[in-house]
Amino acid sequence: MKSSFNVAEVYNQNIKNNNLVISEVESKSILSHYGIPTTKGKLITTPDQITEIPSQLSFPLVAKISAKGLLHKTEIGGVITDINNSQQLVEAFNTLMLRIQNNNIQEFTGILIEEQVFGSVEIIAGFTNDAVFGPTIMAGTGGIYTNLLNDVAFHILPATEDDIYTMLRKLKGYPLIEGYRGKGINLDELISIFMKLCQLALDGREYIHSIDCNPIIANKDRCIVADAAITLLQTKINDPLITEKPNTTYMDTFFNPESVAVVGASSQENKIGHVIVDCLKKSGYKGSIYPINPKQESILGLPAFSSIKDTPQVPDVVIIAVDLSLVPDVLDEMAAIGSHNAIIISGGGKELGGKREELEATIATKAQKHAIRIIGPNCIGVFDSASQFDSFFYHIDRFTRPPQGNISFITQSGTWGVTFMELSHKTGLAKMISYGNRVDLDEGDMIAYLASDTKTAVIASYIEGLGRGRKFLESVAIAHNNKKPVVVFKTGRTPQAAHASISHTGAYGGSYTLYHDILEDAGILLTDSMHECFAASVTLSMQPAAKGNRVAMVSNGAGPMVNALDLFSKKGLELASLCEESIQSMKEHFSFFYIVNNPVDITGSATSDDYDYVMTQLMNDDGVDIIMPFFVFQNTPLDEAIIEKMAKHNTVKKKPVICCCTEGAYSYAMKERLIAKGIPVFTEIHHWVTAAYAVMQWGKIMQGGSVCKSSS
Repeated sequence: MKSSFNVAEVYNQNIKNNNLVISEVESKSILSHYGIPTTKGKLITTPDQITEIPSQLSFPLVAKISAKGLLHKTEIGGVITDINNSQQLVEAFNTLMLRIQNNNIQEFTGILIEEQVFGSVEIIAGFTNDAVFGPTIMAGTGGIYTNLLNDVAFHILPATEDDIYTMLRKLKGYPLIEGYRGKGINLDELISIFMKLCQLALDGREYIHSIDCNPIIANKDRCIVADAAITLLQTKINDPLITEKPNTTYMDTFFNPESVAVVGASSQENKIGHVIVDCLKKSGYKGSIYPINPKQESILGLPAFSSIKDTPQVPDVVIIAVDLSLVPDVLDEMAAIGSHNAIIISGGGKELGGKREELEATIATKAQKHAIRIIGPNCIGVFDSASQFDSFFYHIDRFTRPPQGNISFITQSGTWGVTFMELSHKTGLAKMISYGNRVDLDEGDMIAYLASDTKTAVIASYIEGLGRGRKFLESVAIAHNNKKPVVVFKTGRTPQAAHASISHTGAYGGSYTLYHDILEDAGILLTDSMHECFAASVTLSMQPAAKGNRVAMVSNGAGPMVNALDLFSKKGLELASLCEESIQSMKEHFSFFYIVNNPVDITGSATSDDYDYVMTQLMNDDGVDIIMPFFVFQNTPLDEAIIEKMAKHNTVKKKPVICCCTEGAYSYAMKERLIAKGIPVFTEIHHWVTAAYAVMQWGKIMQGGSVCKSSS
């Protein structure tokens, strides 16, 4: 197959010729070395060569323009199909030669004549050396409509046959692959092509930017690559499979410092350095606070110091709130006294580009040189509910810190950090980290740290993008090994314009689809908004993982249950079929107008005793995995004993119980009482359903099964 093939030689030869896009002819030759079937063809350059074609190839034929760097041939009319005889072949040749002239195509190499193949499905198989995740394979519905249909799926390399099958099943067009009205394809051969492509991609991972096999023409008998292109990297890269490991050195100090210095502390109210010191004094933090300001003798009643070198003890954490240009000198001072933790609040770094980006790179270099761990710059820093330490510049009278809880939240956006903390004012929070531009500590380091943090049971995260994708995935695996779910809200979902990209597959590099598939395959629980992220996290912190996706519902008002059911299919949830014993028991117990099939409607007449009885039946029904009660607390018969009766069922932790209720002042009071008992309650239907989705997915992960793909 590939015994005499050398990727490095191909790369070096093409780079020598200043050619980053390998021609279709050479690309197919490389694929053939790996045993990937390609269409039979011949490259010709003159009209007199046409006479040789009928003896070498069988009609019908396809004619294509071949030129250095030309990828999207169809867009310039560079492909002619259904050539059935020699006369049509001559006409096709002349037509394409004219189009070469009209389109001013440079470095023309010939007209590629190939046998035309037919199939029931067109598929794209691709590879991209993604900037975040490295070697990644892609599948999609192929042909000229690949980017229009946007039906693609990804998997990180290396991949197994099962991984390829799972990836294919994510496609909207998979029913065509599997077979529709007797027109399925040879799935085994298709998977074989993908596996051979994976091997080529791994062999060339230091040289290849992307590979397109588009389309693969597939039918029940065979699958064959009809067009192909390999795009090279401008320079060879280090092995992308060898990645940085999570580093948690000195991280615990950020949350439990015995002393903190504030560089940029100010006596002027509403200056960031003033507010930080004020909040430290008022938050309940018990450690020593050292304001650093060479122009002040005291700030807010605390002695001020000219430099961190002058403080009575080496500060465990240095909060920096001065212009970023002064930060390198602060780091040198920290190194001189042996201080290892800095939180850089200041912005104005790489987001401004130019010299400011270079400045941020200098900070990163100094941090590594001096073994200083940095959170930031361009962030609000950290919060720890146990030590009551935080680095925020939000006045306590405007922003109440949440009580202790078992969820920790990491975020690129300080604003979303504040939002998550405000949402946690009743449920509690363990830690929050706003890390901004992450010159040192990144998501991988933080998740790996929280994975071992005894106060953290659930890790939630807001990300716009990742710097080191494989490191992030490794840290998630550490969390999972410690039985801690990771919930993510990822933004940046706008489709990239693929028209100008040098390859179809390359167009998806960094796309939300790529992120979504890779993160989901890693067992990360993905959500579609910050409030959904919070709903999933809170539920996972309070409830056990579900054993399956079968849901039972009970309410004294049926409408919201119908609304929730509309969302089930998108989240992979199913309405449970109650066992005959459960149904019969409820029929005998309740009045005839109660509906005792699932969803159970106990009407506006329901009391707490009615809910209690139904909950008992659902808890004991082996066909039910998740219980979702809805409460219309305004209904007079529903007495307040419902709190203790729900708490009784929740204490058992036999199955996850996730509640929803109506809006209103009284409802909010009842909601808070249930939350205090460890029962999650929501007022938005999609948050309710997302919470159920989270416990279902986490259950699958804990059982070692594949997760359900959300279609949201």
